Amino acid sequence: MENTLVVNGRRVFWYVHGPAPAPHTTPLVLLHGFCEDADVWMPVLRAMRMDPVLRSTDFAQKTIICMDLPGFGMSEIPVAPGMDVYADALCAVLNELNVSRVALAGHSMGGYTALAFAAHYPERLAGLSLVHSHPFADTEEQKANRRRGIELLQNGKKEAYVSQLVPGLFPEAFRKNLPELVQNQLEQARRQSAEGISMALQGMIDRADHSALLSELTVPVQFVVGELDTLVPPSLLLPLLAKPMVSDVQWLSDCGHMGLLENPRRVAEALLHFHGLCALMAPPQKA
Repeated sequence: MENTLVVNGRRVFWYVHGPAPAPHTTPLVLLHGFCEDADVWMPVLRAMRMDPVLRSTDFAQKTIICMDLPGFGMSEIPVAPGMDVYADALCAVLNELNVSRVALAGHSMGGYTALAFAAHYPERLAGLSLVHSHPFADTEEQKANRRRGIELLQNGKKEAYVSQLVPGLFPEAFRKNLPELVQNQLEQARRQSAEGISMALQGMIDRADHSALLSELTVPVQFVVGELDTLVPPSLLLPLLAKPMVSDVQWLSDCGHMGLLENPRRVAEALLHFHGLCALMAPPQKA
């Protein structure tokens, strides 16, 4: 079900899969990454729906919320760049749905948004899943690369930018064996506006370091790690795994940065496990 809400004068779109949120339940919220929109989660949702083993986890009774982050998909350009702006838009959607607490999963940049949400709205969080994501701020080299990307986009070279970006998200073997899936993702990136992409790049440049937050959270924190991920390599995440009070590590063998497309069933399994863990540990919600 597609829905829209005006946040700070700009439309934000979200989508509810499964039943409408019921009082005192904890929906699973999925946030897409950079140059993506909510459609990127469709293979994972399809695996949850179609796989007979995963269906036995009462998927049909789960409420899953996806949204187009501001500037991507159907959502309009935000009033200002920033992961905090994205987090505030998510909070507005949850308020509209009368949802008090969520199990929140974010892919890549969606993970940065999820961390900003956890920092600003900890009382709304039942659990945090970082899917090929991490809590660190950009290095100076990463900031410089993003600024070059902004310059390309401002000079009308979006096609060149996304054409070099998307293939590098996948391992070489996957690109060779399933080029149509890489092409599909490239088409999704091409659908995004140059302004939305530029504002996201600036927002990532400006984002805070949230590594200390992982030690402060009392809810489950999941790390979905791609063995072949060169953007968020396992070596980057290794020092973080013991920081949360409750840590769940899901290892994706032979996967790069796009496990939700490379092995959607495995990611679906990980997220359903995460949602169950959040429900198990959640304190009773007030009437």
